Amino acid sequence: MSNSGVFLKIKQALPSLPEQEYKVGDYILRCPHEAVVLSISELAQASGVSNTTISRFCRRIGLEGYRQFKIALARETGSPDNLAYVQVAPEDTLASIAQKIFALNTQALHDTQRVLDLAVLEKVVDALLHARRIDIYATGGAGITARELHFKCLQMGLNANAFLDSQMQVMSAATLSVDDVGFGISHSGMQAHVASTLREARAGGAVTIAMTSYPRSPLAQAAGLVLVTASLGVPIAYDSPTVRTAQLALVDVLYEAMLIKSHGSAEAKMARVAQAISDHVVGTRSRADRRGGEDASISDPLSAR
Repeated sequence: MSNSGVFLKIKQALPSLPEQEYKVGDYILRCPHEAVVLSISELAQASGVSNTTISRFCRRIGLEGYRQFKIALARETGSPDNLAYVQVAPEDTLASIAQKIFALNTQALHDTQRVLDLAVLEKVVDALLHARRIDIYATGGAGITARELHFKCLQMGLNANAFLDSQMQVMSAATLSVDDVGFGISHSGMQAHVASTLREARAGGAVTIAMTSYPRSPLAQAAGLVLVTASLGVPIAYDSPTVRTAQLALVDVLYEAMLIKSHGSAEAKMARVAQAISDHVVGTRSRADRRGGEDASISDPLSAR
């Protein structure tokens, strides 16, 4: 077993599983504490599949058999690292809703840190810092993350764009070259437009990056570099609040890593951006009002974060 753990392995593999094996994974994620005490025959009956399907499922997620699977499952269900695998239910009170949502978001951050590949992260940071152009692609809720990454790149003086329209995405990707980066974001990795856009960008020689919770998804397969996020809840939860929590946290990691790796070269650009912003904030002095009429430099260029 890798550091990602059995629950994350199941969740990440789920979209690509055959129908019968999907039933097994879905049941385990929904009822982990029930599944851990079941025999292979009982789990097969609860999932509506055969014993042979259970064995295939175990091998599919990298385990030798059901015995090893039970040990891994018991270890995780009894671990304090796993805070919650429960969803908000209609009978929940306001207090329990708040408790579950905070627990799920905390777990999403914890699990994303566990699956974060630092070697890939370093390559992504280098690619972004040295890119002539960074074009970011997303649809739906992932557009929030795309806009945040766009904002962070602009703040550092990087040439970045965020495209949320499918036609604009394809047009952008068709103009990228070996000096550029195409960055696709999708929790499920099943967004066909975003995946095809990355394939187009890769065909032109651009560095392609995917941010997704499913490393076997079409988006991940279309990218040269894959940043994996993790969030609890329904296996394919397009609107889960934990999805955006994990994605935005990873954007913050990229931002801070780029700041450190730029060795101060971004500070002058950030100071200029911060100055331009301050000139448009109500209550701040304009440049003409400053003593001596000179443009005073900002003492802390990182204060614009």
